[in-house]
Order: sequence, then structure tokens, then C-alpha cells
Amino acid sequence: MIKNRNTLVLHTEYQSTENLKKFMTLMCGLKLTPVRNQTDSYWISGDEGGTYIDGPKYYKIKFGAITETHYETQRNGSIYKNEKTGYGFDIQCSGDYNGFSLIAQYKDMIKTKHRKSIAEQAVRAA
Repeated sequence: MIKNRNTLVLHTEYQSTENLKKFMTLMCGLKLTPVRNQTDSYWISGDEGGTYIDGPKYYKIKFGAITETHYETQRNGSIYKNEKTGYGFDIQCSGDYNGFSLIAQYKDMIKTKHRKSIAEQAVRAA
């Protein structure tokens, strides 16, 4: 189980690496190359926006069982830890902020495609 990294839960029930990979390729246009001797891991060389300038082996995505953790400050000043477990991916790179930023971009891409899909279904139904 992957924890405490740049993680994103995509589904709460079991999903194979192949299904998760297909989803991310469809939603974000990821360009993936398998990492030698590491199952479920792929180098990300770009997405639907183009090729990353950091090079083909800077960002690594690992699919599998993960725990996504968020911390929220409550009104009384205490910190609330919110954990979500499921199946998704982890972004690994030498610049941790870069991985955090990339996950935010992927979340936006997924939300945009999802909204577009819902709008297209509504038009077809009308």
C-alpha cells in the first residue's frame, strides 16, 4: 500500500493496473513507458498538452492500492486528518512539489472531461 506521497484515489473498489492505466490515458492523454523490473510503474513523458520538458524519466506513476491523506484546520485550531483508501496512483519525482502540482493538473483534467461527458450525455438524451 502506498501512503503519504503524491497520491490520488480513483476508485474505492479493486481496479486492475490495466484499468487504471486505461482510465488515465483516456482522461489525461498520458504517454507511458513501463519501468524496467517494477510492476505497475510507468515513466510519464507527457500528456494531452504535449511532452514534458523535464525529460522522459523524471515523473514516475505507480498504480495500485493507496491511501490519500488530507489535513484540514478546524475553526477551533485543531487539525483534522482525513484519509481515503482505495485504488489509484502515486506520482514520484525528485521535486516533490512538481509531483504535487502534476496531481492537481490531472485532477483538473479528469473533472473537465467528466463534466464534458455529462453535458454530451444530456444533449443526446434531449
